[in-house]
Amino acid sequence: MTQDRPDAPDLLDAVAEFLFTEVRQSVPPEQRFQVLVAANVCAVVARERRAGAEPLLDDLLLFSGLLDRQLSTADDLDRAVRETEAELAERLRSGELDDRLEEVAAILRRHVAGKLAIARPGYDRPGG
Repeated sequence: MTQDRPDAPDLLDAVAEFLFTEVRQSVPPEQRFQVLVAANVCAVVARERRAGAEPLLDDLLLFSGLLDRQLSTADDLDRAVRETEAELAERLRSGELDDRLEEVAAILRRHVAGKLAIARPGYDRPGG
């Protein structure tokens, strides 16, 4: 359930901005990196909250299709994705998907691009 505005992602954005613009300049130089890390964590969590379940559903669809699995209506989406990822890893290690490596690589690129879009927006642009 979401509270009134500002919501959690807005609050996290505000904390990230405060840490980056105000606190970073106020702390001793040897602590500035830790402040930047804290600001980045707040920004990433805000983007994750805004994205909601969509990235997990995308991963479940991608990996289930690759594994030729039926998509289930899982009550625990996190668990379903972890189990699907574990099965994919096992099948990759066993060599079972060696004849489909181009397809696997394309799907893994899409997976990583989705992760980076949240963790590091703009990574795919020049200078990103």
